[in-house]
Amino acid sequence: MIKLILSDMDNTLVPFGARRVSQRTVDAIREVLDAGVRFGPDTGRDYVELMRFFDGDETCFMTGIFSNGKRVRADGRYVRTVLLDHESLVRIDEALRGEQGMFLVCYPESSDLTNPAYGVGATRAELEVFAQRCSFTGRVADAVPDEDVIAATIACPGPPERMERCRALVAEAAPEVRVVSPFPEWFDVLPAGVSKADGLEVLLEALGIGLDEVAVFGDAENDLTIMRKVPHSVAVANATDEVLRAARHRVGASTEEGVADALLEVARATRAGELPAFLKEEFQ
Repeated sequence: MIKLILSDMDNTLVPFGARRVSQRTVDAIREVLDAGVRFGPDTGRDYVELMRFFDGDETCFMTGIFSNGKRVRADGRYVRTVLLDHESLVRIDEALRGEQGMFLVCYPESSDLTNPAYGVGATRAELEVFAQRCSFTGRVADAVPDEDVIAATIACPGPPERMERCRALVAEAAPEVRVVSPFPEWFDVLPAGVSKADGLEVLLEALGIGLDEVAVFGDAENDLTIMRKVPHSVAVANATDEVLRAARHRVGASTEEGVADALLEVARATRAGELPAFLKEEFQ
């Protein structure tokens, strides 16, 4: 039986660029919760961003893996928080300074619903492009802020070749971190060893749930570690080719509310004592 459902947000639970989770999807989440199955986001987004997505309804994310595993919440209680190392961020910033349009974005742990983030070394125009795309309030900064940082990203406009160059620059400057891309022209920065998969271990231990009792939905590179870890990995139809190959199961695209459909099926199957229909069909 499925006891926990985890879903990525952008391009999975919601289409990329959406500012809110649809009412139909929220209703499907509530249906799953009412059936006795936990639901939670499994996302690079942090708490304040989830508050916006769900219009302040915390019942939709009392449990989950936030900030790509740096923050883990179990039934309303934080069981893990990992901050980014200041010196690592400084070295990444220095490595990017010679690259046109590439820059580091830092998200302070102390935040609010405006979701402020510092674009380090960026121009206002450069920062605003990504602030609009990724839904944060951009603040231009000359240097990495001297405060606790819960998340960092890298803007990398241009073709895939530039993304590869950015990976190489970061690997040389700060080998103690790694970068993963949730969508084109954008990287998430993670401490080595921290990932959604790593966060899942913490979460399952806190909840007393087994790997075979969780279903994970995703679409992009930052979902791969966790999807390769669980037996019930589910790709939305719009997922990258790599995720489609990695996932054992598939549902409809984010634009078609494929995860909402799956949640309703989980609620039905749970009440009937059955395995959800979409988990019976495998693509590997």
